[in-house]
Amino acid sequence: MLTRLVRQRGYLGPIGDDIPSLIPILVGLITFFAAFTFTLNEYNSCTQSFSADRDTLIIANALKGDSYVATFGEFDSACKGLRVRGLNYVAGIIESSRWQFITQDAQDQDLPKLAVMANYFYVMEENAIPNSLQCAGGLDTPVTVDALTHVLSNRPFIVLSFPIALQVDFVVVPATLVVITWRV
Repeated sequence: MLTRLVRQRGYLGPIGDDIPSLIPILVGLITFFAAFTFTLNEYNSCTQSFSADRDTLIIANALKGDSYVATFGEFDSACKGLRVRGLNYVAGIIESSRWQFITQDAQDQDLPKLAVMANYFYVMEENAIPNSLQCAGGLDTPVTVDALTHVLSNRPFIVLSFPIALQVDFVVVPATLVVITWRV
């Protein structure tokens, strides 16, 4: 009888005897799923970044067209035809020399000075009505410096600029199409 009690005292059951071998398996599974979750999160953040870059290029290419803007109507119809989800934007045409000064000032300061571009959008007259060459999604038009400063100082943004030819009256002048985008 005594031998029978000694044998039963150490027996925990089929799972109880395997607990020491289950611990490394559980640690391995936890490590695997933690690494998988981290990798998935990094992939998703890179995908969002690439998506924002792609959408910014789509906006710029739609507005740029063949790099020649002859009338306000061309630019306005391209602006109204934009369909981008999840991304706000401000785009406009600025004189090339002014754009160079704006970007130099923006590099010298921590606060984005790109907001001053709202003061320098080209204005074209069509049928004696002055129209500013600007396009905005997520901001009211006309875009103000204060609104653009508020937006640019609170979140990351993407800036693209493209040289274009702009016909003002009967003269073609060099200009720059500037597109600034940020996530909603």
